[in-house]
Amino acid sequence: MVMLAMDTSSPASSVAVLDGDVLLAHEVHVDPRNHAEVLAVLVQKALATAGSPRVTGVAVGVGPGAYTGLRVGVSSAKAYGLVWDVPVIGVCSLDAMALAVSDAVDQPFVCAIDARRKEVYWAQYDADGQRASGPHVQRPSEIAAQVRMLPWFGDIAMAYMEQLQAQIADTVAYPDARDVARFALHHLQSGYVINDSRAELSTHGHDDGATALALSGQRLLAPYPLYVRRPDAVEPTK
Repeated sequence: MVMLAMDTSSPASSVAVLDGDVLLAHEVHVDPRNHAEVLAVLVQKALATAGSPRVTGVAVGVGPGAYTGLRVGVSSAKAYGLVWDVPVIGVCSLDAMALAVSDAVDQPFVCAIDARRKEVYWAQYDADGQRASGPHVQRPSEIAAQVRMLPWFGDIAMAYMEQLQAQIADTVAYPDARDVARFALHHLQSGYVINDSRAELSTHGHDDGATALALSGQRLLAPYPLYVRRPDAVEPTK
C-alpha cells in the first residue's frame, strides 16, 4: 500500500509518503498558526519527491490537539481520500508519538501534546508502546503521582518539568506523519478494522475518562477530530 499521511495536531504540520515500510518522502513545518497555509504545499512537495505515486490509502492524525489544526488535517485527508477514492484512516496522534518512543525505550512512558489553558493532552503507554490509559486532558499537577513520575515525551512536557516530577525526554517532540503512516499500516496488516464510533467528550475543566474509555482497545479510528473535551462555546438555546 502506498500511503499519504499527515498530522496537524501540534505546532508541527507534517506529511509523509510511504510504500509499505519504505519512506518515500517526508516534509515538516513548525508553526502553530499556519497549518492551513502550509499543509497543501507540504503534500505537493512530498508527492513530487516520492515520484507522484498512485496513493492507495490516506492516514491522518486525528488528535487530540488544537481545534483549528485538527480541522485542517482531517478535512484535507478526507478530501484527498474522496478525490482518489481511497480509504482514509484516523490515528490517535499520541499513539503515533508512542510508536516512535517505543523504538528507543523499554519501560512504561507517557506522551503529551499541548492542550493550552495550562493543560496537556496525555496518554500512558506500556513498554511495548500499547496505550494503557488515555487520551486524557488535565493540568499537570492534577495527574496521578505515579503517572507524573514516568518518563514523559513531547515538547509541552518540558514546560511542566516541576509539576510532572518526571524524567522528561524531548527526543520525540511532536506527533509525526511518518509514524501515523507506520502505525496505520502495521495495524491494517495485523487485521485491525476502523472503529467508526464517536468518542465521548468531557466538559472544559473536567476529564471524566469518557474519551479514554471509548477508545480503550481501539487503534484505527474514523477520520473525525478527537478533541477529548467539548468547546466552551455552545449554540444559544431559545
